[in-house]
Amino acid sequence: MKKQHSKKAVSVTLALLLSSTAVLAACSTPDSKQAAPNAGADSGKEAAQVKGPKPKITVSVYDRNNVPEGEGTITNNRWTKWINEKAPVQVEFIPIPRTSSTEKFNVMFASGEAPDLIMEFTNSYTKDLASKGQIIPLDEPIEKYSTTYKKFLKENPVIQKSTLYNGKTYFFGRLLPFTPNHYLMIRKDWLDKLKLPVPKTTEEYLQTAKAFTEQDPDGNGKKDTLGTTFHDIEFFYQFDPATLSAYLLQNDQYVRSWDRAKAVIDMKKKLYDAGTVDKDIFADKTGAKAQQDWVNGKLGIYGSDNLEGIKGYGVYDTFKKNNPDGEVMILPMPKSEFGQFAPATSTPVQFNAAINATAKNVEAVIKYVDWLVSEETQKTLMFGFEGEHYKMENGCPKPIDAAKNKKELSWNGDYQMLSNTALFGKCADFSNQLDPNKPLDQQYMKLMEQGREAYVSPDRPLHFEVLIPQTLPDDLLVINNTVKNTITNIYTKAVVGGGSYTVDQAMKDAMDAWDKAGGKKIDSFFAQAYTDNKKDVVYTKDFYKYMQK
Repeated sequence: MKKQHSKKAVSVTLALLLSSTAVLAACSTPDSKQAAPNAGADSGKEAAQVKGPKPKITVSVYDRNNVPEGEGTITNNRWTKWINEKAPVQVEFIPIPRTSSTEKFNVMFASGEAPDLIMEFTNSYTKDLASKGQIIPLDEPIEKYSTTYKKFLKENPVIQKSTLYNGKTYFFGRLLPFTPNHYLMIRKDWLDKLKLPVPKTTEEYLQTAKAFTEQDPDGNGKKDTLGTTFHDIEFFYQFDPATLSAYLLQNDQYVRSWDRAKAVIDMKKKLYDAGTVDKDIFADKTGAKAQQDWVNGKLGIYGSDNLEGIKGYGVYDTFKKNNPDGEVMILPMPKSEFGQFAPATSTPVQFNAAINATAKNVEAVIKYVDWLVSEETQKTLMFGFEGEHYKMENGCPKPIDAAKNKKELSWNGDYQMLSNTALFGKCADFSNQLDPNKPLDQQYMKLMEQGREAYVSPDRPLHFEVLIPQTLPDDLLVINNTVKNTITNIYTKAVVGGGSYTVDQAMKDAMDAWDKAGGKKIDSFFAQAYTDNKKDVVYTKDFYKYMQK
């Protein structure tokens, strides 16, 4: 994804390799002509201009317990020291447990101890902070104090729109390459052995999963293989697995679609009843069992996330070590009665930061943001230092010592949550960190190319069509969360219930539960929110202009 980008770009996936904790990373001025010089020295010039003691601010940082031994802690390490040496402010980093970030923030806000700069990926939560007045509107502070970030906003109006809430700018945003995240892989060698075509429709997908389960594709004479999992089944039908809903545009009205949910549950039930998935699949909440089956050569279709990153690469590496003759390919989402769609991708526009309403020095926070989004700062955080962590090859930074970079760089992504990776272009692609002379890397680069072709196309739209700058108020949020649990249980019962509980009955029960809980109020809220905010809505069909070339 990128609006404009320099020739030495940096993709979301590199950030995931060099900064595996980040959902994505990087930032650069769009007219940059040069990739990653020694940013440390250059960035220091800015800091050197500061007269007198630096103003002090507090900034949150996710604590993932992933800082390598000998590197310190997430709040005191080589990168926090570098930041405090070079930045125009003195930063006290406040650790926030990644697995319970919103709960921790709630406690800190209640006690008056929340950081000045809130770094948080959960957009619904930060919008809720805006609705409660716990973070401040940023239009005036940005106009008054910012230079670098203000210039970025003017050059990328989609970010301006995506950071609005109720007509005001409340968040700091960034641009990311529009690339695949979730993916499906299929055993191409099994297809060939069983003389099956690549499944292109949901019905063919079901039949392929059955064949992988029943026809001994690994040739060991035992019925010990599984066809698939439930990963990304929802995306076959343009359905949101996170919310268990499908809100779509129909005649310029934003309405809830129940037929998508029915199709999802029907497909899962057919797969389950046919024995193509693990009978304990609902207990495998992290996907660890599915991954084990895949790398051990006992699963025909496997799905996960982080295709263009170290996680996906690592799974493939293990698979090939265990199955040296195994051949896989990326499987496009099969076409359903509703069309053909994409799985989850790296959304090109994100907003990940906001300023606490109790921050005493807003100007200092803005100056820190400006420094963070400067080209040299982000290049240093992503690549390290030239001659120490990387050397320049074909205009892009290439790691000198992968093991050294893994220890010193791979965990620093949460300092890069405002990085505009899209503006760096291909230098940040995960493929830039692979060696095309190595067979494994060459194979994985081919898979990534297949992923982009299969999943990033306007002909295969995303499961959501718009980003609306409003969130549910507290009373409707309680209703939504409560009834979601109820509906989850209904759908699960339908999938595993055999003939005793039909999909039709499950849908009737789910819709009744929705209505009784007050769900129609939620439907009305979203419909009105779309109507009231059309000028500020971001349409996901516009994401395709940020496709990485």
